[in-house]
Amino acid sequence: MFNCERCEKKLWTSYHKLPDGAVVCNDCYSIYLRQILNKINDTNAYDIIYNFVKKYQGKFPSDLIQELLRLLEFRYNITVDVVALGEILHIIRDKIEKEDAIKKLALFERELKKDSSIVNFCEVCNVRLPKSEFEYSMEHFDKPLCLVHQKEKRASEHALKMYDALKKRGVECALEPYTVNKYFDISIKNAKLNIGIDGEHHSLDPEQLHLDLISDENSQKEGFATKHYTLREIDENLERIADTLAEVVKQRIKKAQKDEIFTSIETKHNPPDNQKKRDKKRNTRSS
Repeated sequence: MFNCERCEKKLWTSYHKLPDGAVVCNDCYSIYLRQILNKINDTNAYDIIYNFVKKYQGKFPSDLIQELLRLLEFRYNITVDVVALGEILHIIRDKIEKEDAIKKLALFERELKKDSSIVNFCEVCNVRLPKSEFEYSMEHFDKPLCLVHQKEKRASEHALKMYDALKKRGVECALEPYTVNKYFDISIKNAKLNIGIDGEHHSLDPEQLHLDLISDENSQKEGFATKHYTLREIDENLERIADTLAEVVKQRIKKAQKDEIFTSIETKHNPPDNQKKRDKKRNTRSS
């Protein structure tokens, strides 16, 4: 009998070994897998693994598993061992099977509907889709999704957590809106504040950092401030960050309202040059 090297919990017969050699309990191993999945979700690696699972339907050739491991490490900076990768592949396979089951149920329900004019539905929640929404979804996601599930498909797990935490605090925010030349994770329009939740590569990849700085500068020109958080900050301090942002949002909204009032007063007492010319011409005519 020995202890988990992460939480010190006593281990009896069931345990796991991490790539660094640490022996951990089932709970700590689940946390490790979740961390790997989060890293995969925050990069294009998710699409690679998703398509790999779809293509081989759970029968994964060992030689291709090794190729996938190398691809993840060298292309996406994700180091994982064969056992953990196998667990992740099965997790994603279960998700795909669930999605397929929901899709079949939606099709079954659709066939039972009497109104034959209803043709386009979200495959997740089965809500009717307007033509433009359906066409956009098929073009960008290759499946019929409503606006809510289009956002969930695109947004990362960390962005969804932050979005939910802010909504619970009464903050009006938008998930993954398009601003200037990129998607920010969250935008709070009435506070003129954008929030970015970034993986490690945003700080370590010069090209990515350069693009982020350009986007922040463009947002600033539109009057929006941008605050970036790391994945680790969200994992460790989500509630405190959400509390702080909610308070800052209140302050920024008050300031924006004051600025708007002052601008209105200033415009009234000091009209623009064109307005001054029109007033002068009107006064000349009346005299």
